[in-house]
Amino acid sequence: MKELEALLTSIPQFIECDRVTGEDCFYGRLCLRDIHELDDILMNINEIAETSTSIVKATPIKRRAAPV
Repeated sequence: MKELEALLTSIPQFIECDRVTGEDCFYGRLCLRDIHELDDILMNINEIAETSTSIVKATPIKRRAAPV
């Protein structure tokens, strides 16, 4: 887990990453100039972990402050 976390931290395209419960260990958000950039990133990660990729098509609710 520490090796994977260090790898994810070293990839500048990761703009956010959370350690989560459940089937997945990490949930990351990347900012890419081109979708082809994703292939190289995934190849590096897949050397030590399995990945599952989803692409955001729209953001109907943007991040907002929690209701108080």
